[in-house]
Amino acid sequence: MSNTPYASETLAETIHALRDTRQTPMFTMKRQANMFVILLMAISLLAATAMPSHAEKHNNDLAKILAGALVIGLIAKSIDDNKDRHKPKPQPEPVYEPRVPSVCAISIDSNSGDAVTMYSQKCLRREGFDYRLPNCARDVRIYGEADRVYSAQCLRDAGFRLGR
Repeated sequence: MSNTPYASETLAETIHALRDTRQTPMFTMKRQANMFVILLMAISLLAATAMPSHAEKHNNDLAKILAGALVIGLIAKSIDDNKDRHKPKPQPEPVYEPRVPSVCAISIDSNSGDAVTMYSQKCLRREGFDYRLPNCARDVRIYGEADRVYSAQCLRDAGFRLGR
């Protein structure tokens, strides 16, 4: 008796053979499709060369013609399916950030000596800036006229690009 832990030599060989098949990679779908197309082409070539020369077998010829057309259709479909897989995925639409008109920028010197850039709501509307503005405006008087102004940081945080 051999040194195998199994009850019989045949069982040991079977288990060994099964282990080897698990380690081999499985056929991919593309490879299976290619093998199927090759098989269909071989069958169609075999059918084309085995045509009888008798004219009385007209019905048999019609069946072979239909089978050939079916094979050609399957080949064309598999080629078309392969083309569809290679289409690029649609790209997301670019995010458009509206640009705030730079002519509306007002530079105001603060008490600490730093300049603060503000944007007047009336100027923005006059320049055709029709986007919804954020709720971070300050009520001010500019040359005696009431207006609402937005800081540059406030508009940036709301997703607007500031003009240069």
